[in-house]
Amino acid sequence: MEPVFQAIIIVVIAAAAAATVYKTVPGMSLLLSMAAALLALFLCIGLLEPLAAALGVSVLELMQGEPVVNRNRSANLLRSKLYVCPLCGNVLHATGQAVVSCCGITLPPLDISEADDADEHHQLTLERVEDELFVTIHHPMTKDHHISFIACLTGDKLQLVKLYPEGDASCRFKITGAGVLYFYCNRHGLMKAPDLRTATRCTPPQKIHLREPDERDREQVIAYREEFLALGSRMDGTSALDQFDDFDAWLAQIRKLTDPRTTPAGLVPATEYLALDEHERLVGMTNLRHHLNDYLLTYGGHIGYSVRPSERKNGYASQMLCMTLEKAKERGISKVRICCDHYNIASAKTIQSNGGVLEDEMFDSSDGMLTQRYWIENR
Repeated sequence: MEPVFQAIIIVVIAAAAAATVYKTVPGMSLLLSMAAALLALFLCIGLLEPLAAALGVSVLELMQGEPVVNRNRSANLLRSKLYVCPLCGNVLHATGQAVVSCCGITLPPLDISEADDADEHHQLTLERVEDELFVTIHHPMTKDHHISFIACLTGDKLQLVKLYPEGDASCRFKITGAGVLYFYCNRHGLMKAPDLRTATRCTPPQKIHLREPDERDREQVIAYREEFLALGSRMDGTSALDQFDDFDAWLAQIRKLTDPRTTPAGLVPATEYLALDEHERLVGMTNLRHHLNDYLLTYGGHIGYSVRPSERKNGYASQMLCMTLEKAKERGISKVRICCDHYNIASAKTIQSNGGVLEDEMFDSSDGMLTQRYWIENR
């Protein structure tokens, strides 16, 4: 029974009880009759919880008049139920039918056996590297429309990665046998990915090189920007490229930033680099700040970088960071601060593979994210 209908029934019962009292008790006003009826009703409601406890059921089951029975006694994870809170985004998992509530509301189960197949608006790229599966969903990641989580279920194991707006709709899983991949769109609900056996074997990454951008990169930079904007993905290490509709204005800005004398107040001198593969295709961008201010020391770091969404999971991030560290060494930066969001596991692994040592985590009030802060000895 839906809560709204339960509320209506309670109101109807209270009204009926008030009318009965009004008619049967001489001299009692209608207002007093309603108050007496409501008091009696609230006393009855107060007995629901101890009565439910005595019967060994939940209050919801007591009010519905039927128990919630878990028929998945063997706890087969492929018959799991998932629950998503529409208010806070909390994701909960049960191996069978259960009564689950969050933020004061009862959550309906998401039955994985009834999940829709991924459609043309929710396309995935699956890549297999040894015993790991890299998953990328080509989907917007805005606050209004995003992928909430990706889950990989096998008969005895659940791997679930929580995703966040303005982050990347990508993750990696350890492959432990046959399984099914699910993901949840906050607008379109639970969906099922193609068979994991369709995952392609990832080829070794091409070698890349770094150079500063110039006028010949106009078309590539514009296409790079559009690819990020289409997915609602963050463009770290691009000198705020997302804020520039005009390539020439962006190029002029990054050239100003290379010289301390022309660097705008509040910013620090920095050098922007394009990461280009062997065919001169733009696969990423990286930004080296020449020194730190208070904000960069706390949250931003010396280096920011991003990899083109269509080129992720190809090993470019690690190459880009390694090469940018060499650029930092040339400038005499012997200890490099670098940061990433707490949930960005791929970026954290990239930093650690280049010698990053985690110092601590700080809450960034500007974007509401928990930031991991690393140091890299760069001698």
